[in-house]
Amino acid sequence: MANQIEPTEGDLLRAELAALGRQAFPGEEGGMTFLIMAADPGAPDDEDAAYGVLHVLMYAGERADRPAADHHEPWSAHLHAADGTYLTTLVDGGPTPLDAAADAARCAREVTQRLSWHCRENFPPVARRFCTF
Repeated sequence: MANQIEPTEGDLLRAELAALGRQAFPGEEGGMTFLIMAADPGAPDDEDAAYGVLHVLMYAGERADRPAADHHEPWSAHLHAADGTYLTTLVDGGPTPLDAAADAARCAREVTQRLSWHCRENFPPVARRFCTF
């Protein structure tokens, strides 16, 4: 029998985003791990490119690379300008504790919904000026 490597919290969210046609990449800074995704669905599917455009940083506490079984903090997602300036929170955790798969599905759904063309009007004016999609 082959060793089964348990997916991480980030793996689950990346899979949910991919199912919705979005590409996210793992990132790390100051000991924290997270996922980064370009806000524009037409942006190049490249981790380095995501940092240079309007982007979303997604966190599950301080470690997005924990095994999914250790998921205890809900995902949150934050919109940032190309220069890294925080603009607004798109997803502010879950209302109740969820298992890792359900929380990843919730976060992916909410992020893509809030980034959709129809919901962009809800961004604060400072964030809207950075939108190119």
